[in-house]
Amino acid sequence: MVFGMSLLLVQSALPYEHPLDGHTVREAYFLGQRHDEKTAKFLARYLKRPPLPKTGPHVAEIEIRTPYEQVVRRASQAAGSYSAQQAEQDYRAHPDRIVVRVRINLTPTYPAFIADPSRGKGEVRERPEDFWRDFSIRLVQGERITPRNASGRPLHTGGLAGPNPVVGALEGAEVLLEFDASQIRSEPLKIEVLTPNGQTVEVEFDLKELR
Repeated sequence: MVFGMSLLLVQSALPYEHPLDGHTVREAYFLGQRHDEKTAKFLARYLKRPPLPKTGPHVAEIEIRTPYEQVVRRASQAAGSYSAQQAEQDYRAHPDRIVVRVRINLTPTYPAFIADPSRGKGEVRERPEDFWRDFSIRLVQGERITPRNASGRPLHTGGLAGPNPVVGALEGAEVLLEFDASQIRSEPLKIEVLTPNGQTVEVEFDLKELR
């Protein structure tokens, strides 16, 4: 009886999965390939959408991508023919990587154009496309976890198509932080986003409940 209880405790404390074996990669692949409500519900558990603030930029999405979730996502989004063998090859290219994605939207109180006194009274200039560097994104599990890599890209509204396409107006940015799975334990993980106007947006993912 004691052995059975111990086994139950061990099973309930199993972490999100890494590394993945071939069977698990195929399982994740087929879940992504379903393209149905089950796939959507699975992926939704890894995404938080904080509310729009009264003022300042909108931290619109905070997402965590575990190794298992990444296989499901690639299989779900792959265009054309995408096989289980390709899914395993893609996983092996980055087998123990965890990614945190943060989407930041501009708002009427944190717009694409800002005052530029150097040009004269009432003059404005476009906000720098790397404005996301003014945001601090922290992962905390007891202490702060340092990413192995961080990158960002601007997001624009739809521009004009044609032989000389025009990029639309700046509307936000997407930031990606990459971690080794060994850096992150199977327990609640807090993600904090500190904005330039002094706001803190905070969400939590319980990795004991995610794969």
